[in-house]
Amino acid sequence: MTEQASDTRAVTEAQLVRSSAVVGVGTALSRVTGLIRTVVMAYVLGRFALADAYNLANTTPNIVYDLLLGGILSATLVPVFVDRFEHDDEDGVNAVVTVVTSVLIALTVTAIIAAPWIFRAYTWAAPGNNAADLERAGVPLLRLFLPQVLFYGLTALGTAILNARRRFAAPAFVPVLNNVLVCALLLYFAHLAGRGASVESVVDNTAWLWLLGAGTTAGIVLMTVALLPSLRASGWRFRWRFKPRDSSVRKVAALSGWTLGYVVVNQIALLVVLALAAKEGGGVPTFYLYAFQFFQLPYGLFAVSLMTTITPELASAASEGNMVSYRERLSYGIRLMTLVVLPSSVGMIVIARPLIAALLGQSFLPTADVLANFALGLLGFSLYLFVLRGFYALHDTRTPFFLNVIENGVNVVLAFALIGPFGVQGLAFSYAAAYTIAAVLAFAALRRRVGRLEGRRLASTTAKIAIAAAVMGVVTYVVTRAIGSPESGGAVVRLAIGVLVGVLVYGAGLLVLRVDEVSALRSRLLRR
Repeated sequence: MTEQASDTRAVTEAQLVRSSAVVGVGTALSRVTGLIRTVVMAYVLGRFALADAYNLANTTPNIVYDLLLGGILSATLVPVFVDRFEHDDEDGVNAVVTVVTSVLIALTVTAIIAAPWIFRAYTWAAPGNNAADLERAGVPLLRLFLPQVLFYGLTALGTAILNARRRFAAPAFVPVLNNVLVCALLLYFAHLAGRGASVESVVDNTAWLWLLGAGTTAGIVLMTVALLPSLRASGWRFRWRFKPRDSSVRKVAALSGWTLGYVVVNQIALLVVLALAAKEGGGVPTFYLYAFQFFQLPYGLFAVSLMTTITPELASAASEGNMVSYRERLSYGIRLMTLVVLPSSVGMIVIARPLIAALLGQSFLPTADVLANFALGLLGFSLYLFVLRGFYALHDTRTPFFLNVIENGVNVVLAFALIGPFGVQGLAFSYAAAYTIAAVLAFAALRRRVGRLEGRRLASTTAKIAIAAAVMGVVTYVVTRAIGSPESGGAVVRLAIGVLVGVLVYGAGLLVLRVDEVSALRSRLLRR
Protein backbone atom coordinates (compact mmCIF):
# COMPACT_ATOMS: atom_id res chain seq x y z
CA MET A 1 0.00 0.00 0.00
CA THR A 2 1.41 3.39 -0.96
CA GLU A 3 1.89 6.19 1.57
CA GLN A 4 -0.86 8.23 -0.12
CA ALA A 5 -3.27 5.29 -0.01
CA SER A 6 -2.41 4.72 3.63
CA ASP A 7 -3.08 8.39 4.46
CA THR A 8 -6.38 8.26 2.57
CA ARG A 9 -7.41 5.17 4.47
CA ALA A 10 -6.48 6.80 7.79
CA VAL A 11 -8.50 9.92 6.98
CA THR A 12 -11.51 7.82 5.94
CA GLU A 13 -11.31 5.73 9.11
CA ALA A 14 -11.08 8.92 11.18
CA GLN A 15 -14.17 10.29 9.45
CA LEU A 16 -16.03 7.04 10.07
CA VAL A 17 -15.06 7.05 13.74
CA ARG A 18 -16.12 10.69 14.12
CA SER A 19 -19.41 10.18 12.27
CA SER A 20 -20.07 6.95 14.14
CA ALA A 21 -19.43 8.74 17.43
CA VAL A 22 -21.99 11.45 16.59
CA VAL A 23 -24.55 8.88 15.48
CA GLY A 24 -23.62 6.71 18.46
CA VAL A 25 -24.45 9.46 20.94
CA GLY A 26 -27.81 10.11 19.28
CA THR A 27 -28.57 6.43 18.94
CA ALA A 28 -27.55 5.82 22.56
CA LEU A 29 -29.97 8.48 23.76
CA SER A 30 -32.65 7.08 21.46
CA ARG A 31 -32.16 3.54 22.70
CA VAL A 32 -31.91 4.51 26.36
CA THR A 33 -35.09 6.58 26.15
CA GLY A 34 -36.64 3.69 24.20
CA LEU A 35 -35.69 1.40 27.08
CA ILE A 36 -37.32 3.85 29.49
CA ARG A 37 -40.42 3.81 27.30
CA THR A 38 -40.55 0.00 27.58
CA VAL A 39 -40.26 0.24 31.37
CA VAL A 40 -43.02 2.87 31.47
CA MET A 41 -45.17 0.74 29.17
CA ALA A 42 -44.78 -2.29 31.45
CA TYR A 43 -45.62 -0.12 34.46
CA VAL A 44 -48.72 1.41 32.85
CA LEU A 45 -50.20 -1.47 30.82
CA GLY A 46 -49.21 -4.49 32.90
CA ARG A 47 -48.74 -7.89 31.28
CA PHE A 48 -52.15 -9.12 30.15
CA ALA A 49 -54.79 -8.50 27.47
CA LEU A 50 -54.49 -4.71 27.03
CA ALA A 51 -50.68 -4.90 26.93
CA ASP A 52 -50.79 -7.70 24.34
CA ALA A 53 -53.34 -5.80 22.22
CA TYR A 54 -51.35 -2.55 22.40
CA ASN A 55 -48.00 -4.20 21.60
CA LEU A 56 -49.33 -6.31 18.73
CA ALA A 57 -51.24 -3.37 17.24
CA ASN A 58 -48.26 -1.02 17.63
CA THR A 59 -45.99 -3.56 15.94
CA THR A 60 -48.30 -3.73 12.93
CA PRO A 61 -47.44 -0.35 11.33
CA ASN A 62 -43.82 -1.48 11.25
CA ILE A 63 -44.85 -4.78 9.67
CA VAL A 64 -47.15 -3.18 7.07
CA TYR A 65 -44.58 -0.51 6.25
CA ASP A 66 -41.70 -2.99 6.03
CA LEU A 67 -43.81 -5.55 4.21
CA LEU A 68 -44.54 -3.28 1.26
CA LEU A 69 -42.03 -0.44 1.36
CA GLY A 70 -39.67 -0.13 4.31
CA GLY A 71 -37.07 -2.68 3.32
CA ILE A 72 -37.08 -1.31 -0.21
CA LEU A 73 -36.31 2.19 1.05
CA SER A 74 -33.52 1.14 3.40
CA ALA A 75 -31.92 -1.12 0.80
CA THR A 76 -32.01 1.16 -2.22
CA LEU A 77 -32.43 4.83 -1.37
CA VAL A 78 -29.03 5.68 0.09
CA PRO A 79 -27.01 4.19 -2.83
CA VAL A 80 -29.36 5.78 -5.39
CA PHE A 81 -29.38 9.18 -3.65
CA VAL A 82 -25.58 9.15 -3.27
CA ASP A 83 -25.28 8.55 -7.01
CA ARG A 84 -27.85 11.25 -7.90
CA PHE A 85 -26.30 13.90 -5.65
CA GLU A 86 -22.82 13.13 -7.01
CA HIS A 87 -24.25 13.81 -10.50
CA ASP A 88 -26.11 16.97 -9.36
CA ASP A 89 -29.46 15.42 -10.20
CA GLU A 90 -31.78 16.78 -7.50
CA ASP A 91 -34.72 16.46 -9.86
CA GLY A 92 -34.27 12.69 -9.78
CA VAL A 93 -34.24 12.73 -5.98
CA ASN A 94 -37.45 14.77 -5.93
CA ALA A 95 -39.09 12.36 -8.36
CA VAL A 96 -38.31 9.44 -6.04
CA VAL A 97 -39.60 11.32 -2.99
CA THR A 98 -42.81 12.33 -4.77
CA VAL A 99 -43.63 8.87 -6.10
CA VAL A 100 -42.82 7.15 -2.80
CA THR A 101 -44.92 9.65 -0.84
CA SER A 102 -47.88 8.99 -3.14
CA VAL A 103 -47.52 5.25 -2.60
CA LEU A 104 -47.28 5.76 1.18
CA ILE A 105 -50.56 7.71 1.27
CA ALA A 106 -52.40 5.03 -0.72
CA LEU A 107 -50.88 2.28 1.41
CA THR A 108 -51.89 3.94 4.67
CA VAL A 109 -55.52 4.44 3.61
CA THR A 110 -55.79 0.83 2.40
CA ALA A 111 -54.30 -0.53 5.63
CA ILE A 112 -56.74 1.45 7.80
CA ILE A 113 -59.68 -0.02 5.88
CA ALA A 114 -58.24 -3.53 6.20
CA ALA A 115 -57.39 -3.19 9.92
CA PRO A 116 -59.68 -6.01 11.22
CA TRP A 117 -58.28 -8.55 8.77
CA ILE A 118 -54.70 -7.44 9.44
CA PHE A 119 -55.05 -7.84 13.20
CA ARG A 120 -56.64 -11.27 12.88
CA ALA A 121 -53.38 -12.49 11.38
CA TYR A 122 -52.05 -12.45 14.96
CA THR A 123 -54.96 -14.20 16.61
CA TRP A 124 -55.54 -17.24 14.39
CA ALA A 125 -53.72 -19.48 16.87
CA ALA A 126 -54.83 -17.77 20.10
CA PRO A 127 -57.43 -19.39 22.42
CA GLY A 128 -60.98 -18.17 21.73
CA ASN A 129 -61.52 -15.88 24.73
CA ASN A 130 -58.02 -14.46 24.50
CA ALA A 131 -58.46 -13.77 20.77
CA ALA A 132 -61.74 -11.92 21.40
CA ASP A 133 -60.14 -9.68 24.05
CA LEU A 134 -57.17 -8.97 21.81
CA GLU A 135 -59.38 -7.95 18.88
CA ARG A 136 -61.72 -5.77 20.96
CA ALA A 137 -58.88 -3.44 21.88
CA GLY A 138 -56.43 -4.29 19.11
CA VAL A 139 -58.52 -3.35 16.07
CA PRO A 140 -59.47 0.21 17.17
CA LEU A 141 -55.92 0.80 18.41
CA LEU A 142 -54.56 -0.48 15.13
CA ARG A 143 -56.63 2.03 13.15
CA LEU A 144 -55.15 4.81 15.26
CA PHE A 145 -51.63 3.42 14.84
CA LEU A 146 -51.68 2.83 11.07
CA PRO A 147 -51.06 6.48 10.06
CA GLN A 148 -47.58 5.77 11.42
CA VAL A 149 -46.94 3.95 8.12
CA LEU A 150 -46.97 7.26 6.24
CA PHE A 151 -44.73 9.04 8.71
CA TYR A 152 -42.30 6.12 9.06
CA GLY A 153 -41.91 6.33 5.29
CA LEU A 154 -41.42 10.09 5.26
CA THR A 155 -38.83 9.74 8.03
CA ALA A 156 -37.03 7.06 6.00
CA LEU A 157 -36.96 9.35 2.95
CA GLY A 158 -35.59 12.26 4.97
CA THR A 159 -33.02 10.04 6.66
CA ALA A 160 -31.81 8.64 3.33
CA ILE A 161 -31.36 12.14 1.91
CA LEU A 162 -29.44 13.31 4.99
CA ASN A 163 -27.24 10.19 5.02
CA ALA A 164 -26.47 10.66 1.32
CA ARG A 165 -25.44 14.22 2.22
CA ARG A 166 -23.25 12.75 5.03
CA ARG A 167 -25.48 14.33 7.69
CA PHE A 168 -26.13 11.74 10.36
CA ALA A 169 -26.94 13.56 13.61
CA ALA A 170 -30.61 14.53 13.22
CA PRO A 171 -31.90 11.06 12.22
CA ALA A 172 -30.05 9.59 15.19
CA PHE A 173 -31.50 12.07 17.71
CA VAL A 174 -35.14 12.51 16.61
CA PRO A 175 -36.36 9.18 18.08
CA VAL A 176 -35.61 10.67 21.50
CA LEU A 177 -38.48 13.11 20.96
CA ASN A 178 -40.82 10.24 20.13
CA ASN A 179 -39.82 8.27 23.22
CA VAL A 180 -40.17 11.21 25.58
CA LEU A 181 -43.60 12.16 24.22
CA VAL A 182 -44.92 8.58 24.39
CA CYS A 183 -43.63 8.16 27.96
CA ALA A 184 -45.43 11.34 29.02
CA LEU A 185 -48.67 10.27 27.35
CA LEU A 186 -48.53 6.77 28.85
CA LEU A 187 -48.03 8.19 32.34
CA TYR A 188 -50.93 10.58 31.80
CA PHE A 189 -53.03 7.62 30.64
CA ALA A 190 -52.15 5.78 33.86
CA HIS A 191 -53.15 8.86 35.84
CA LEU A 192 -56.60 8.78 34.18
CA ALA A 193 -57.27 5.07 33.79
CA GLY A 194 -55.03 3.55 36.47
CA ARG A 195 -52.27 0.97 36.07
CA GLY A 196 -53.12 -2.25 34.26
CA ALA A 197 -56.42 -0.97 32.89
CA SER A 198 -58.79 -3.58 31.47
CA VAL A 199 -59.70 -3.95 27.82
CA GLU A 200 -63.32 -3.13 28.62
CA SER A 201 -62.54 0.14 30.38
CA VAL A 202 -60.42 1.41 27.49
CA VAL A 203 -62.72 0.30 24.69
CA ASP A 204 -65.72 1.88 26.43
CA ASN A 205 -63.96 5.23 26.93
CA THR A 206 -63.29 6.96 23.61
CA ALA A 207 -61.04 9.62 25.16
CA TRP A 208 -58.77 7.03 26.78
CA LEU A 209 -58.63 5.00 23.56
CA TRP A 210 -57.65 8.05 21.51
CA LEU A 211 -55.07 9.12 24.11
CA LEU A 212 -53.43 5.71 23.94
CA GLY A 213 -53.66 5.29 20.15
CA ALA A 214 -53.39 8.76 18.63
CA GLY A 215 -50.88 9.81 21.31
CA THR A 216 -48.52 7.00 20.31
CA THR A 217 -48.84 7.94 16.64
CA ALA A 218 -48.12 11.60 17.50
CA GLY A 219 -44.63 10.54 18.56
CA ILE A 220 -43.89 9.24 15.04
CA VAL A 221 -45.29 12.43 13.49
CA LEU A 222 -42.98 14.47 15.73
CA MET A 223 -39.97 12.48 14.47
CA THR A 224 -40.80 13.38 10.87
CA VAL A 225 -41.34 17.05 11.59
CA ALA A 226 -38.08 17.27 13.57
CA LEU A 227 -36.06 16.29 10.47
CA LEU A 228 -37.23 19.30 8.45
CA PRO A 229 -34.68 21.87 9.79
CA SER A 230 -31.77 19.52 9.06
CA LEU A 231 -33.09 18.78 5.56
CA ARG A 232 -33.29 22.49 4.85
CA ALA A 233 -29.79 23.07 6.21
CA SER A 234 -28.46 20.31 3.93
CA GLY A 235 -29.30 22.45 0.89
CA TRP A 236 -31.88 20.04 -0.51
CA ARG A 237 -35.23 21.52 -1.51
CA PHE A 238 -38.30 19.43 -2.14
CA ARG A 239 -40.29 20.05 -5.32
CA TRP A 240 -43.27 17.96 -6.34
CA ARG A 241 -42.17 15.87 -9.32
CA PHE A 242 -44.58 13.03 -10.00
CA LYS A 243 -42.53 11.29 -12.67
CA PRO A 244 -42.89 7.50 -12.35
CA ARG A 245 -40.76 7.05 -15.48
CA ASP A 246 -37.82 9.09 -14.19
CA SER A 247 -34.55 7.13 -14.39
CA SER A 248 -34.03 7.40 -10.62
CA VAL A 249 -37.50 6.05 -9.90
CA ARG A 250 -36.91 3.23 -12.37
CA LYS A 251 -33.60 2.48 -10.68
CA VAL A 252 -35.27 2.21 -7.25
CA ALA A 253 -38.02 0.06 -8.79
CA ALA A 254 -35.47 -2.20 -10.49
CA LEU A 255 -33.65 -2.74 -7.22
CA SER A 256 -36.88 -3.22 -5.31
CA GLY A 257 -38.16 -6.44 -6.79
CA TRP A 258 -35.91 -8.80 -4.87
CA THR A 259 -36.04 -6.58 -1.80
CA LEU A 260 -39.83 -6.74 -1.78
CA GLY A 261 -39.59 -10.52 -1.75
CA TYR A 262 -37.01 -10.26 1.04
CA VAL A 263 -39.33 -8.18 3.18
CA VAL A 264 -42.44 -10.28 2.47
CA VAL A 265 -40.64 -13.42 3.64
CA ASN A 266 -39.33 -11.61 6.71
CA GLN A 267 -42.72 -10.30 7.81
CA ILE A 268 -44.56 -13.57 7.15
CA ALA A 269 -42.10 -15.26 9.50
CA LEU A 270 -42.68 -12.56 12.13
CA LEU A 271 -46.46 -12.97 11.87
CA VAL A 272 -46.14 -16.74 12.34
CA VAL A 273 -43.89 -16.33 15.38
CA LEU A 274 -46.16 -13.74 17.02
CA ALA A 275 -49.20 -15.94 16.38
CA LEU A 276 -47.39 -18.87 18.03
CA ALA A 277 -46.59 -16.61 20.98
CA ALA A 278 -50.27 -15.59 21.25
CA LYS A 279 -51.19 -19.29 21.26
CA GLU A 280 -49.19 -19.75 24.47
CA GLY A 281 -51.63 -17.54 26.39
CA GLY A 282 -52.06 -14.05 27.81
CA GLY A 283 -48.89 -12.06 28.38
CA VAL A 284 -46.64 -14.23 26.22
CA PRO A 285 -46.58 -11.90 23.16
CA THR A 286 -45.65 -9.07 25.52
CA PHE A 287 -42.80 -11.12 27.04
CA TYR A 288 -41.50 -11.85 23.53
CA LEU A 289 -41.76 -8.27 22.26
CA TYR A 290 -40.25 -6.71 25.40
CA ALA A 291 -37.34 -9.18 25.30
CA PHE A 292 -36.79 -8.34 21.64
CA GLN A 293 -36.57 -4.63 22.48
CA PHE A 294 -33.90 -5.31 25.12
CA PHE A 295 -32.10 -7.63 22.72
CA GLN A 296 -31.85 -4.91 20.11
CA LEU A 297 -30.38 -2.36 22.54
CA PRO A 298 -26.65 -3.18 21.95
CA TYR A 299 -27.32 -3.49 18.22
CA GLY A 300 -28.99 -0.09 18.18
CA LEU A 301 -26.37 1.56 20.37
CA PHE A 302 -23.43 0.68 18.15
CA ALA A 303 -24.17 -1.46 15.09
CA VAL A 304 -26.82 0.88 13.67
CA SER A 305 -24.60 3.95 13.98
CA LEU A 306 -21.72 2.13 12.31
CA MET A 307 -23.88 0.81 9.48
CA THR A 308 -25.44 4.23 8.98
CA THR A 309 -22.10 5.97 8.52
CA ILE A 310 -20.32 3.27 6.55
CA THR A 311 -23.09 2.56 3.99
CA PRO A 312 -22.47 5.77 1.98
CA GLU A 313 -18.71 4.98 1.98
CA LEU A 314 -19.36 1.47 0.69
CA ALA A 315 -21.73 2.86 -1.94
CA SER A 316 -19.16 5.43 -3.10
CA ALA A 317 -16.35 2.86 -3.28
CA ALA A 318 -18.56 0.47 -5.23
CA SER A 319 -19.72 3.26 -7.57
CA GLU A 320 -16.09 4.16 -8.29
CA GLY A 321 -15.11 0.51 -8.77
CA ASN A 322 -12.57 0.82 -5.93
CA MET A 323 -12.92 -2.67 -4.46
CA VAL A 324 -9.77 -2.35 -2.34
CA SER A 325 -11.37 0.51 -0.42
CA TYR A 326 -14.68 -1.36 -0.35
CA ARG A 327 -13.11 -4.45 1.26
CA GLU A 328 -11.16 -2.36 3.76
CA ARG A 329 -14.28 -0.44 4.85
CA LEU A 330 -16.26 -3.64 5.23
CA SER A 331 -13.54 -5.45 7.18
CA TYR A 332 -12.98 -2.46 9.44
CA GLY A 333 -16.70 -2.26 10.19
CA ILE A 334 -16.97 -5.99 10.99
CA ARG A 335 -14.04 -5.80 13.42
CA LEU A 336 -15.39 -2.76 15.23
CA MET A 337 -18.86 -4.29 15.43
CA THR A 338 -17.55 -7.55 16.87
CA LEU A 339 -15.52 -5.57 19.40
CA VAL A 340 -18.71 -4.23 20.99
CA VAL A 341 -21.49 -6.67 20.07
CA LEU A 342 -19.84 -9.94 21.17
CA PRO A 343 -19.24 -8.88 24.80
CA SER A 344 -22.73 -7.34 24.83
CA SER A 345 -24.15 -10.74 23.88
CA VAL A 346 -22.25 -12.51 26.66
CA GLY A 347 -23.09 -9.84 29.21
CA MET A 348 -26.79 -9.87 28.32
CA ILE A 349 -26.96 -13.63 28.85
CA VAL A 350 -25.29 -13.35 32.27
CA ILE A 351 -27.30 -10.41 33.65
CA ALA A 352 -30.65 -11.00 31.92
CA ARG A 353 -32.52 -11.86 35.12
CA PRO A 354 -31.29 -8.97 37.30
CA LEU A 355 -31.79 -6.64 34.32
CA ILE A 356 -35.45 -7.54 33.87
CA ALA A 357 -36.16 -7.81 37.61
CA ALA A 358 -34.64 -4.37 38.21
CA LEU A 359 -36.33 -2.58 35.31
CA LEU A 360 -39.65 -4.36 34.79
CA GLY A 361 -40.26 -6.20 38.07
CA GLN A 362 -40.58 -9.82 39.17
CA SER A 363 -43.84 -10.37 37.27
CA PHE A 364 -41.92 -9.99 34.00
CA LEU A 365 -39.14 -12.50 34.81
CA PRO A 366 -40.16 -14.81 31.92
CA THR A 367 -38.94 -11.96 29.71
CA ALA A 368 -35.41 -12.53 31.08
CA ASP A 369 -35.28 -16.15 29.93
CA VAL A 370 -36.52 -15.11 26.49
CA LEU A 371 -33.90 -12.36 26.38
CA ALA A 372 -31.06 -14.77 27.24
CA ASN A 373 -32.04 -16.98 24.30
CA PHE A 374 -32.27 -13.98 21.97
CA ALA A 375 -28.82 -12.82 23.09
CA LEU A 376 -27.21 -16.02 21.83
CA GLY A 377 -27.73 -14.69 18.32
CA LEU A 378 -26.87 -11.02 18.85
CA LEU A 379 -23.54 -11.15 16.99
CA GLY A 380 -25.00 -13.19 14.14
CA PHE A 381 -27.97 -10.82 13.87
CA SER A 382 -25.73 -7.73 13.77
CA LEU A 383 -23.16 -9.11 11.32
CA TYR A 384 -25.84 -10.51 9.01
CA LEU A 385 -27.54 -7.13 8.62
CA PHE A 386 -24.19 -5.39 8.24
CA VAL A 387 -22.98 -7.76 5.51
CA LEU A 388 -26.27 -7.27 3.64
CA ARG A 389 -25.42 -3.56 3.45
CA GLY A 390 -22.35 -4.67 1.53
CA PHE A 391 -24.55 -6.34 -1.08
CA TYR A 392 -26.86 -3.32 -1.27
CA ALA A 393 -23.89 -1.02 -1.88
CA LEU A 394 -23.13 -3.19 -4.92
CA HIS A 395 -26.78 -2.74 -6.02
CA ASP A 396 -27.28 -6.48 -5.47
CA THR A 397 -30.69 -7.17 -3.90
CA ARG A 398 -31.05 -10.67 -5.35
CA THR A 399 -28.51 -12.37 -3.07
CA PRO A 400 -29.99 -10.90 0.16
CA PHE A 401 -33.40 -12.24 -0.90
CA PHE A 402 -32.18 -15.84 -1.11
CA LEU A 403 -30.17 -15.48 2.10
CA ASN A 404 -33.28 -14.18 3.83
CA VAL A 405 -35.41 -17.06 2.57
CA ILE A 406 -32.95 -19.43 4.24
CA GLU A 407 -32.84 -17.41 7.47
CA ASN A 408 -36.62 -17.19 7.80
CA GLY A 409 -37.10 -20.80 6.75
CA VAL A 410 -34.79 -21.95 9.54
CA ASN A 411 -36.51 -19.59 11.98
CA VAL A 412 -40.04 -20.83 11.23
CA VAL A 413 -39.10 -24.53 11.18
CA LEU A 414 -37.28 -24.25 14.51
CA ALA A 415 -40.11 -22.15 15.96
CA PHE A 416 -42.69 -24.88 15.29
CA ALA A 417 -40.27 -27.53 16.57
CA LEU A 418 -39.30 -25.74 19.78
CA ILE A 419 -42.51 -23.96 20.84
CA GLY A 420 -43.91 -27.21 22.27
CA PRO A 421 -41.10 -28.30 24.59
CA PHE A 422 -39.66 -24.85 25.38
CA GLY A 423 -42.50 -22.37 24.94
CA VAL A 424 -41.67 -18.78 24.11
CA GLN A 425 -37.99 -19.39 24.94
CA GLY A 426 -37.91 -21.75 21.97
CA LEU A 427 -39.12 -18.94 19.71
CA ALA A 428 -36.24 -16.72 20.83
CA PHE A 429 -33.68 -19.51 20.38
CA SER A 430 -34.95 -20.26 16.87
CA TYR A 431 -34.48 -16.59 15.99
CA ALA A 432 -30.93 -16.57 17.35
CA ALA A 433 -29.96 -19.79 15.59
CA ALA A 434 -31.44 -18.68 12.26
CA TYR A 435 -29.54 -15.38 12.20
CA THR A 436 -26.26 -17.01 13.23
CA ILE A 437 -26.50 -19.49 10.36
CA ALA A 438 -27.51 -16.71 7.96
CA ALA A 439 -24.54 -14.54 9.03
CA VAL A 440 -22.08 -17.29 8.12
CA LEU A 441 -23.75 -17.86 4.74
CA ALA A 442 -23.90 -14.12 4.00
CA PHE A 443 -20.22 -13.61 4.78
CA ALA A 444 -19.24 -16.56 2.57
CA ALA A 445 -21.42 -15.28 -0.30
CA LEU A 446 -19.99 -11.76 -0.15
CA ARG A 447 -16.43 -13.10 0.03
CA ARG A 448 -17.03 -15.06 -3.18
CA ARG A 449 -18.37 -11.89 -4.77
CA VAL A 450 -15.66 -9.36 -3.82
CA GLY A 451 -12.68 -11.46 -2.80
CA ARG A 452 -10.91 -11.97 0.49
CA LEU A 453 -11.99 -9.67 3.34
CA GLU A 454 -8.77 -9.62 5.39
CA GLY A 455 -9.61 -13.09 6.68
CA ARG A 456 -6.56 -13.60 8.88
CA ARG A 457 -6.94 -10.22 10.54
CA LEU A 458 -10.65 -10.82 11.11
CA ALA A 459 -9.98 -14.26 12.61
CA SER A 460 -7.20 -12.99 14.88
CA THR A 461 -9.24 -10.04 16.15
CA THR A 462 -12.37 -12.16 16.68
CA ALA A 463 -10.40 -14.79 18.63
CA LYS A 464 -8.95 -12.17 20.98
CA ILE A 465 -12.33 -10.54 21.49
CA ALA A 466 -13.94 -13.93 22.18
CA ILE A 467 -11.34 -14.77 24.84
CA ALA A 468 -11.80 -11.41 26.57
CA ALA A 469 -15.60 -11.74 26.41
CA ALA A 470 -15.52 -15.30 27.82
CA VAL A 471 -13.38 -14.25 30.78
CA MET A 472 -15.69 -11.29 31.34
CA GLY A 473 -18.73 -13.58 31.33
CA VAL A 474 -17.30 -16.00 33.88
CA VAL A 475 -16.14 -13.27 36.27
CA THR A 476 -19.40 -11.33 35.97
CA TYR A 477 -21.45 -14.48 36.61
CA VAL A 478 -19.49 -15.34 39.77
CA VAL A 479 -19.60 -11.79 41.12
CA THR A 480 -23.30 -11.19 40.49
CA ARG A 481 -24.27 -14.47 42.16
CA ALA A 482 -22.22 -13.56 45.23
CA ILE A 483 -23.88 -10.20 45.91
CA GLY A 484 -27.36 -8.73 45.98
CA SER A 485 -30.48 -10.81 45.55
CA PRO A 486 -32.84 -11.81 42.71
CA GLU A 487 -35.53 -9.30 43.69
CA SER A 488 -36.17 -5.52 43.78
CA GLY A 489 -33.26 -3.59 45.33
CA GLY A 490 -30.97 -6.61 45.32
CA ALA A 491 -31.52 -7.03 41.57
CA VAL A 492 -30.56 -3.39 41.03
CA VAL A 493 -27.32 -4.00 42.95
CA ARG A 494 -26.58 -7.11 40.91
CA LEU A 495 -27.23 -5.25 37.68
CA ALA A 496 -25.05 -2.26 38.56
CA ILE A 497 -22.14 -4.33 39.87
CA GLY A 498 -22.43 -6.79 36.99
CA VAL A 499 -22.21 -4.04 34.35
CA LEU A 500 -19.29 -2.33 36.13
CA VAL A 501 -17.31 -5.54 36.63
CA GLY A 502 -18.04 -6.68 33.08
CA VAL A 503 -16.79 -3.44 31.52
CA LEU A 504 -13.62 -3.40 33.64
CA VAL A 505 -12.75 -7.06 33.05
CA TYR A 506 -13.44 -6.87 29.33
CA GLY A 507 -11.43 -3.67 28.94
CA ALA A 508 -8.50 -5.22 30.81
CA GLY A 509 -8.70 -8.32 28.64
CA LEU A 510 -8.55 -6.27 25.44
CA LEU A 511 -5.48 -4.41 26.70
CA VAL A 512 -3.70 -7.61 27.74
CA LEU A 513 -4.47 -9.26 24.40
CA ARG A 514 -3.47 -6.08 22.50
CA VAL A 515 -6.48 -5.84 20.24
CA ASP A 516 -5.37 -3.35 17.57
CA GLU A 517 -8.83 -1.89 16.98
CA VAL A 518 -8.98 -0.62 20.58
CA SER A 519 -5.75 1.33 20.18
CA ALA A 520 -6.81 2.77 16.82
CA LEU A 521 -10.20 3.82 18.14
CA ARG A 522 -8.76 5.29 21.34
CA SER A 523 -6.01 7.26 19.59
CA ARG A 524 -8.43 8.81 17.10
CA LEU A 525 -10.86 9.81 19.81
CA LEU A 526 -8.08 11.27 21.98
CA ARG A 527 -6.79 13.39 19.09
CA ARG A 528 -10.24 15.02 19.03
